[in-house]
Amino acid sequence: MRREPNRPEQHCFSMADFIEEVLAPAVIERAMSLFASFRDRKRCELVQARKALTPHVFGLIESGQTDEKRLIVGALTYLKSLEARAAAAKS
Repeated sequence: MRREPNRPEQHCFSMADFIEEVLAPAVIERAMSLFASFRDRKRCELVQARKALTPHVFGLIESGQTDEKRLIVGALTYLKSLEARAAAAKS
C-alpha cells in the first residue's frame, strides 16, 4: 500500500497535541524545578505538589492561557498557596 505524501493528518501537529505533549509537561517541569529550588523538601512533598499541580496547569490551559511564562507563574503561585494552606493547617 502506497502512502500519499501530502496527507494533512500525517504532517500536521495539532495545537491540542502540542499543549498536551509539549507545553503542559514543560510548564510542570519548570515550575517543579523552581519550587524545589526554593528550599529543601522531602521527596513525598514534591510528589504531592506535582500531583496537585498537574490538573491545575491543564485547567489554566483549558481556560485559554497558553503563554508559557504566565503558566509557570500561575503554577508557582498555586504551589505557594498550597504550601501556605498546609502551614496554616499545622498551626
